[in-house]
Amino acid sequence: MVATNDCDVLIVGAGPAGLMLSTWLSKLKIRTRIVDKAPTKVLVGHADGVQCRTVEVFQSFGFAQRLVDEGAHINEVVSWALDSKGDLQRTGRIPDNEPGTSRFPHAVLSQGRIERFLLDAMKDFNDLTVQRSTAPVSMSVDQNLVGDFSPNSYPISVTVRRLTEEESVPTQLGAVPNGLHRSNLLADDESDAAKGTKEAGAFDNAGEEETIRTKFLVGCDGARSWVRKHMGLSLEGDAAGAVWGVLDAIVSETTFPDIRLKCTVQSKVGSILIVPRERDYVRFYIQIGSTKPGERFDRSSVTPESIIETAKKIMAPYTLECSDFEWWTVYEVGQRLCKTFSHDKRVFIAGDACHTHSPKAGQGMNTSMMDTYNLGWKLAHVLLGKATPDLLKTYSEERYKVAKELIDLDYKLSRMFSAKPKEEGGDGDGVSLAEFKAFFKSLSRWASGTAVHYLPNMLVAPERQPALAPGLPTGMRFESHLVVALADARPWHVGDRLVSDGRWRIILFAGDIREQEQKAKLEQVAAYLDTPDGPIRRYTPPNDDLDSVIEILTIISNPRISVEPNAFPAILWPARKPYGSRAYDKLYADDSSPVTPNVRGEIYKNLGIDPKTGCIAVVRPDQTVSLVCALDEHKQIGDFFAQFMVPRA
Repeated sequence: MVATNDCDVLIVGAGPAGLMLSTWLSKLKIRTRIVDKAPTKVLVGHADGVQCRTVEVFQSFGFAQRLVDEGAHINEVVSWALDSKGDLQRTGRIPDNEPGTSRFPHAVLSQGRIERFLLDAMKDFNDLTVQRSTAPVSMSVDQNLVGDFSPNSYPISVTVRRLTEEESVPTQLGAVPNGLHRSNLLADDESDAAKGTKEAGAFDNAGEEETIRTKFLVGCDGARSWVRKHMGLSLEGDAAGAVWGVLDAIVSETTFPDIRLKCTVQSKVGSILIVPRERDYVRFYIQIGSTKPGERFDRSSVTPESIIETAKKIMAPYTLECSDFEWWTVYEVGQRLCKTFSHDKRVFIAGDACHTHSPKAGQGMNTSMMDTYNLGWKLAHVLLGKATPDLLKTYSEERYKVAKELIDLDYKLSRMFSAKPKEEGGDGDGVSLAEFKAFFKSLSRWASGTAVHYLPNMLVAPERQPALAPGLPTGMRFESHLVVALADARPWHVGDRLVSDGRWRIILFAGDIREQEQKAKLEQVAAYLDTPDGPIRRYTPPNDDLDSVIEILTIISNPRISVEPNAFPAILWPARKPYGSRAYDKLYADDSSPVTPNVRGEIYKNLGIDPKTGCIAVVRPDQTVSLVCALDEHKQIGDFFAQFMVPRA
């Protein structure tokens, strides 16, 4: 009998990183607890940019459309700077993302709404909710059990305490107390806010303690992380230098023509980043000062009015009047990074707990959620007995590289924003307009999240040279394109078939199977996958559907109607329990659909795959390409999985 205070994963911190992890684990039915010191989720302000790759992940969980519908879309970046006469002028326009980066937009929406979507999803998936006004006070790790990954081993004990109102409710600068602006809250958030009040009994059990035994502990508890501290780690890096004010406001009047576009404005007075927000709000990032090493900035000297007054000076001669301040804060830019994100394959940190930087690249919330999107399925694989614990080593390896790249880019970006503009051909330490624009353009692909590239490890095979699919580099996310189902002619984005449900995918680009030689290769692959030693039957529990652990998707290059859907080997469209219905949704063609006769995804062309010969791609549960090989090299699939997967009895 397992005590109710035992769990498989304990998450400390219910910000975006913690909620992404709890959403993953809820989807995969892992026993999870999540605690947070705040009485409610974020309601307004804080992070806002949601990059394309993050929207793709939201799609895999089923709530991307909520973001697309509610958020403002960032389509273009406009730069403004002083001309030779000292007048502010528009100096360039570039797409926010390169065309073809993703089928989803870069959207802007309050962190509070993003948290709302994640909270709703984890509640729907496995009835998981956050234990609010609760914080850890002590932890212990039984070193005798750290290496024991058997089902009844709980090496970590964490004592948590229910907080008083004074301990739980955060303080907030300025005239918007605690970030609450109730008149602007949507109905679902207003209900959440009401639950976190003293009147609703949120603090009735203050002082009570509970000890939770857990198999894994994940700290998603911010830059002052309690979990990181108890791991004996610290954030290391550059001290703060520039001080920035951030303000969300309604612009009631302005002569500035690009107020609904993302803009960079540089003048001799200072710099601004303007970002259009949902509900007609606009966010201003404005440099308001600087500090020397070891010096602290006097935040009490800053008000929303003083931030806007600085903005007016920078944007002159254009006028700017604001009628409402929803949220504002002051931050000091610093780039800091933890040397590792895990300890003993039992304790992990994610998000701001292991990397901090400025918000101007729009990466904080995104990178934090992608940390735990990387970690969640790996924890589940180990807990469910699908994989060996060595799999968990790849989390820190992969995400440290991403965080280091972000820190380096943010360091350059922050200094470019803070530097005085330099006239073309001029001397001095400033940044020229050409330098600024070139760097901003180079940042675009990486900032979208689609350029993240994990190095070879047990989950990422080395890139084959020459590449069989140049558009599917191993270690990068699977790039989605339209295909059409053989059975019912429905058009599908392949990405919509890569649902975040914990399954691996083997995608067979079968080529033109009207050619007898190519058809024979596909049949050989299918025969191998259908053997007891093949990865499908080797890792699938005897009583489960054959696609429950590894799903096979087949995409041919010849026209849809040139082959019958029931002409494929049975393993490629297996029977489903309990009634034995066939899985017709596994078979696709690189073709147009009668629904969209003039639209063809051209997935072979876009991914650089030879339509005559095809190839095989193995894709991880987090949509990362693990392996690409030729059809006649299909045994590489088995060798790949044998590195970390556990055969099922």
